Amino acid sequence: MNPKSINAKNITPTTYKHVHDSKLLFRSYRENFDFGLIVDQYYFHDSLKDKKTNYNTQYTLTNVMPLSTIVELDIPHYYYNETEEKDVSATRSFVSTIKFEDKYLSAGEQFVASTDYNQLSADFFYTFNITAVAPEHGGITYGSDNPQTKNVERVIISQVRDSITYYLSAPNHQNANAEWIAEASLTAEPDTFPYAYENNYISIFSPKGSETTGPSANVAILSATGDTGHDVLHWKEPGAWQNAVSELSATWLTASKKNLTETFYTLPNSYVKYVTSFNTDTVDIDTTTITEHLSNNYIVFSNNYNFYTGKENIPSQISHVDFFPLKNQATLHEFYAKNNHFNQEPDYLNRVYDKIHSGAKQQRGLDKVGLSYNIGTYDLVFEPNKLTYFTTPDSIAPYTKLNIADSKLDNLGAIPGDTPIMSDKVFKKRAPSKNNSYSDDTDPTFLCSWLSGNSDGETKWVDRYYNPRISTFSDALSTNLLSAIAGTNWVDTVTGAGAATTETFDVSSSLTFEPNNDYSLYHIGDKDYENLFNAYNTTYNTASSIEYLTHKGVPVIPERFKNEDVFDLNGENFGRFNATIEGDFSTSFWLETQNNSLPFAHMLAGNYFEDGFGIFNTDLVTPNIILPVENTNTGLVSKLLFLNNDLEIYDEVIVQEDGVDVKIIGLGRKDIYSELYVLGENKIIYIYNSNNNLVGKIEDLKDSAVTIDDFEVAEDDLYVLFNPVANSQYFKYNFENNTSNNITSSTATAVKGEKGKLIKTDKGVSVVSVDSDNGYGNEIAVDTNEDIYTIRRNSPTSLSDTRNYVQKGSIGNTSSQYTNTNKIIAGVSIASKVNGVQIDDENNIIVLHDNSKISILNDKRQLLRTRDFCDMNNFAFEQSYIDLIYDFEDGVYKKYILYMQEMDGGFSLIKLDSELNIINVKEFSNLNLGDLNLTKSVTSYYYLNKIKANKNRFKVILKTKARFSASGVLNRKKTVIDFDITQLNSGYNHFYINTSLRKGYIELYVNGRLFEKKTFKAGKYALDNVLGTGFYIGAVSTPFYLTLANRLLQPKKYFTKNCKIKSFKLYNKVMSYYDILAHYNYHFKDKNLIWSYPLGQRTYIDTIDKLMKFTYPEKPTNKYSIEIKNTGIENSELKNTLTEKINTELQKITPYYDKSQDVTIS
Repeated sequence: MNPKSINAKNITPTTYKHVHDSKLLFRSYRENFDFGLIVDQYYFHDSLKDKKTNYNTQYTLTNVMPLSTIVELDIPHYYYNETEEKDVSATRSFVSTIKFEDKYLSAGEQFVASTDYNQLSADFFYTFNITAVAPEHGGITYGSDNPQTKNVERVIISQVRDSITYYLSAPNHQNANAEWIAEASLTAEPDTFPYAYENNYISIFSPKGSETTGPSANVAILSATGDTGHDVLHWKEPGAWQNAVSELSATWLTASKKNLTETFYTLPNSYVKYVTSFNTDTVDIDTTTITEHLSNNYIVFSNNYNFYTGKENIPSQISHVDFFPLKNQATLHEFYAKNNHFNQEPDYLNRVYDKIHSGAKQQRGLDKVGLSYNIGTYDLVFEPNKLTYFTTPDSIAPYTKLNIADSKLDNLGAIPGDTPIMSDKVFKKRAPSKNNSYSDDTDPTFLCSWLSGNSDGETKWVDRYYNPRISTFSDALSTNLLSAIAGTNWVDTVTGAGAATTETFDVSSSLTFEPNNDYSLYHIGDKDYENLFNAYNTTYNTASSIEYLTHKGVPVIPERFKNEDVFDLNGENFGRFNATIEGDFSTSFWLETQNNSLPFAHMLAGNYFEDGFGIFNTDLVTPNIILPVENTNTGLVSKLLFLNNDLEIYDEVIVQEDGVDVKIIGLGRKDIYSELYVLGENKIIYIYNSNNNLVGKIEDLKDSAVTIDDFEVAEDDLYVLFNPVANSQYFKYNFENNTSNNITSSTATAVKGEKGKLIKTDKGVSVVSVDSDNGYGNEIAVDTNEDIYTIRRNSPTSLSDTRNYVQKGSIGNTSSQYTNTNKIIAGVSIASKVNGVQIDDENNIIVLHDNSKISILNDKRQLLRTRDFCDMNNFAFEQSYIDLIYDFEDGVYKKYILYMQEMDGGFSLIKLDSELNIINVKEFSNLNLGDLNLTKSVTSYYYLNKIKANKNRFKVILKTKARFSASGVLNRKKTVIDFDITQLNSGYNHFYINTSLRKGYIELYVNGRLFEKKTFKAGKYALDNVLGTGFYIGAVSTPFYLTLANRLLQPKKYFTKNCKIKSFKLYNKVMSYYDILAHYNYHFKDKNLIWSYPLGQRTYIDTIDKLMKFTYPEKPTNKYSIEIKNTGIENSELKNTLTEKINTELQKITPYYDKSQDVTIS
């Protein structure tokens, strides 16, 4: 007899490794047997369901368990750095607390209770710097037979307290409290320490070469307890105390080295529902529905021939295995929803796999392996636009009777609504032959059970009853009861006050599914939506008579899709129709765009002009130029010239008072769609509408003796600033109520080199002092952050010193205007004389200086380019003026600089591009230009910039007026909804706008989701015919049923190009949320409703047709991109820092063959 000993030497344990990804570790635990055998037991073997061998492949069917129970990630301390082409430390430095048990090390000395721990205090955080040192500088010699030949890893520990960095120092002798040395006191590099680190626990030893002389085995060990047991950081000499577990454990301190990756040991495996976003290709996670650590059965498999021996002198057999989860969340026909009806199991666990069917023989088993599973439901399919009849089975286990609210009928494809006619609904047959719980003992008649919903996504099954003596069947189906979602109970309704006369009502559903009963279900589809639209087109749609024309007035026949118009906006065509609507209206359309990252249109649709309704893509557009010039008939500057952006005159106006010309001394511009304010020398402010008709005057300052320093027009107010600037006195007039502040006088005081400027933004009103001698109206500008730029005199009291500069300041903080901080010297010489300043939409600073030079600086005040227009025949005392033009040319958005130069006998207009190249020149000979000192913009850019007009948006603007008022003043109310269209993919997107003048709100829906709702005073504008001037699509309208292009004498100007509009509707009512969804869903493919109804446990078999062994699945690339949304981070430097850190951490967890391409924080 030859007995054999069973141990690890003659019975080789098997180690499982993942075949594809070495970073995936199969979780295991060690089991020691009394007879000396030590093996690793793997968790996937625990309570396994089945294990079979087929064609030399082992198959293991695991029990139902979370993924994190089977595998975890191996987060290495080293990873391969492609740039450095070597292994580097995964975390060269990390910040962590130092903790022992439930106590934290504070200020490097005392361990304090967790109740005293403050995560905002620097006293509790330490920096661990991992470094490598040569053997002669810290390597430990273990004996002559084992010399240290490689660099060794060491740690430097530091802490910052009160802005001073302290370093842990090596002990001078054993059994001493730890000491920390301030950086300024270091005489050499900080001490480095040998350490051991495992699973967030660190043990630190004193370095060789410290004054703990003697054999290296007698180094000190850092401990959380001193000799007397106090909670202090202490160096302890090795000794008998190491035999005590409590003492030894105090040398293992908690410090988290893994940083961002520490949570990735546990692989996430969650059941997640997604909700749609404004972009149809982007979804958001519904965090309220997440089920974490989802459980599945798994198949773990390996080939019998794929074993190999481990490292030398380590007896083991390594098996390469792979695994995959089974379809536990799938229903019978592989739909995914939480449809399990058995309470002892999670609702997402529809299937439970029990057995492997592989055949009886190892060599010649079944060609296709089967997996049997139990499931307690069966999938019933309901097609759209169809009433489907069905009979429940004899058993609906685990139920004897199932209420529709608990049936999970709405889990997969059911469509809710606000009326039964436009929602999914269930009917139950009531007949004596059927044993059911329905009866008709009351007067109201049961109509159906229907899925009621609201805009918050809540749904509820309710029963609709109606009184057939009062209401018809069809009326009962279409009646909208706003309280349906709330529901109630049948008894409360029928016994309540007025129940006898109630035509229709809803109650919480009592409909039940019972064995062997007959039912029918109607599932909503596109045919129902089409019928709804046909009814609405007849009754409510005022856009059914749209006239499609070319710019020459030739009719155009649009394309058709699903019985609706598809109109090509190609820069040549537009649509128009009359719309006379008082009170409420709504508009719906699909817009196809080619590139949402660039501006593509000015006004998309509407009739916005002074008042009305408009949909803009880019409202930062300056369509015209207005100049005060001499009336050659009278020799007085009383004429206004109106020019388009091609610098051609299209209109003119002469300002007169009682038939006598009035000299113009200032212009106050809003946009082209608003009133123009002209300040006359007689101190009367003349108001002209957008058609250049005089519509009003402001005569509060008429013939007053005030000296005016500035003229400012804001959204709701007008300001006239008086001299001297030090008094900050100004006249204010409010447009909404036609009232003023009654300040109409001020005693002027001459101040050398200074005058006042006033600016009004959302941040308030600021009065500042500017250079009075070198500017011509451009002495103040504002950027997109509402910081202001002013021209300041170098020496205000020295009139011979003409030097000046541009100063950056802030609204309401006039003292900041006079510091050296943020001072801008124009051009290349400190002797420059600045004549004007403008700030464009990208915060570039455009400076006109030395009468004929233009310099452009970026927002960091770095000079980008400059040009000297020295060939201009002008003198230093003649006006130089700059403004900005924003325009569309053949569908392309352009930005220009308008440079005006006065010269002997006339003036010139020069149009420049952003590179300061001359695009166009217009000379006006023998015509004098008016004084522009009180004119801040001739193009309207100054006003548009202040109100934050922008580009590439989907901006809805509503401006309404009351038809009557007690004071006779018809005020206009402007309401704006601004949506960032760049977040949408190109192609078709749906927009719906509800406007209620009766209830006082406007709301925008984008791709079926509410973006924003703005409110205003209810009822005040209910009688306003806001669309009465005609509605235009693809072109800008005017109040006289003409396009703006006709008005500007520029054919096709501002015609939308490279877009299509589909299914345009304008209703004379607001629509409900589900009406809006109907317009959206109509253009998508219908989906079936799937109900997994209970019928008791049944057993089925899944067949594995093909199994790809030990190979990677096909994929187009090994590179991936990451986009992180909703962080709220706007600072670019912080984004860059986070991106670098994320990229570093990703290298630790990314599979070997994959690579991160880019990380975007949006």
